[in-house]
Amino acid sequence: MFLKKILDLKNTLLFRLTVLYAGMFIVLSLVAFVFIYYRLQTFTIDSIDGELLKEIKVFAAIMGAEGIEGAKEELIEATAKDNSNEEFYRIVDVNGDVIAQSDMSFWGPLGKNFLKPDVYTGDADHRFTTLDIPNREFKARMVSAVIGPTTVIQIGETLREKEEYFKILRNMFALLLITLMFFSLIFGWFIARRALRDMQTVTRTAEDIAKGSYDRRVETIGKFREIERLQRTFNQMLDRIQGLLVSLREINDNIAHDLRSPLARIRGLAEMALTHEKSIDDYRNMAVNTMEECDNLIEMINTMFEITAAEGALDQVKIEEFDLNALIRDACELFRPIAAEKRIELRQEIPEILRFRADKKKMQRIVANLVENAIRYTPARGVVNISAAASGGALQLHIEDTGIGISAMDLPRIFDRFYRCDRSRPQGGLGLGLSLVKAYVESMNGTIAVQSTVNQGSTFSLRFNQET
Repeated sequence: MFLKKILDLKNTLLFRLTVLYAGMFIVLSLVAFVFIYYRLQTFTIDSIDGELLKEIKVFAAIMGAEGIEGAKEELIEATAKDNSNEEFYRIVDVNGDVIAQSDMSFWGPLGKNFLKPDVYTGDADHRFTTLDIPNREFKARMVSAVIGPTTVIQIGETLREKEEYFKILRNMFALLLITLMFFSLIFGWFIARRALRDMQTVTRTAEDIAKGSYDRRVETIGKFREIERLQRTFNQMLDRIQGLLVSLREINDNIAHDLRSPLARIRGLAEMALTHEKSIDDYRNMAVNTMEECDNLIEMINTMFEITAAEGALDQVKIEEFDLNALIRDACELFRPIAAEKRIELRQEIPEILRFRADKKKMQRIVANLVENAIRYTPARGVVNISAAASGGALQLHIEDTGIGISAMDLPRIFDRFYRCDRSRPQGGLGLGLSLVKAYVESMNGTIAVQSTVNQGSTFSLRFNQET
């Protein structure tokens, strides 16, 4: 059981973030130590080389002033000062033959070839060498320098103290690294848990919502900007989902209400046909009425499908360029007989040519629905004005009428499915036309707004960003 919990923990984001934070901290610490370690090594070697060069200069000055004998005496004096035997001095010729040297017993059997000077092979008058001394744990640093035409001085110094110091430093860092590993895991766990705390809140909220608590919202206590953005977006999504659920309930109620009437009429016609003797003309009229009711039902269902497809981006928007003026003119010609019958004046304030990029078929439905509504709800001798213009990279379309208007109470809901104002109910209709218009407009990244005053008229304003 415990092993299973450990294996499950390994697959959690908390565990992986903890390991990631701890690993990054340890790697950075290791890189920092390696950098400091090698910088200290370089500084130490440079310091030793500087001390050796100072001694070389002393021998070179004595060699120039007193000759080889003076250099030998200086070698003896330098050897006498070094009680630890951790330095050696040799004066050799170009072939490596020893002219004078200090006590070499501490250094072991360093042969002639091992310490043969090679400064004559290059342009430099001195050369540094790190020696691996046989049978010794520590290395040595040696400099060979020319102090005469055929004379070379060699001075070496053991690196024992320095290497012991660096060994202690390595051991201390290893111990420190183990300690840091432990504390970095704790620190990494704390940081990862803090970072995931608000995400766990979101997860618990999502689980509650999945169980049916649709009124739940995410309330985070963290201060991470990304989490705040996630919280805001998640809550907006929940608001939209809850709104859709409420809308869906209303739609179902409206569908049930609107389907009940035509179905009841169809049933009534069928019942009359069964219970009463009718003439062939009466039966024919019943069949015609039944077909009309069926057509209304089919139109309602098809319109609902079109709205759902447009709102859910299920149907493809076919963008093409066309003349909006011609499209509006055709729509006005289509409804002109109805307008003429009611003695309504149709006006157009549109540029002679107005190029527009959009889905042409959807724009035809949009314009047709809005113009038809304007004529339907405008009393006799009224005016319906259609205007359009392009400016600032956007196209604006306005359909204005002098109709019955919309009350302030009804105005926020006129785009809802099946919603019909009390003043519009006598005019008939399914209550889906404006819902379809809004869905089509938004599917083409446009916006629609309405301003209305009761008994004075309404203005529907559409705005589309022109595509380049």
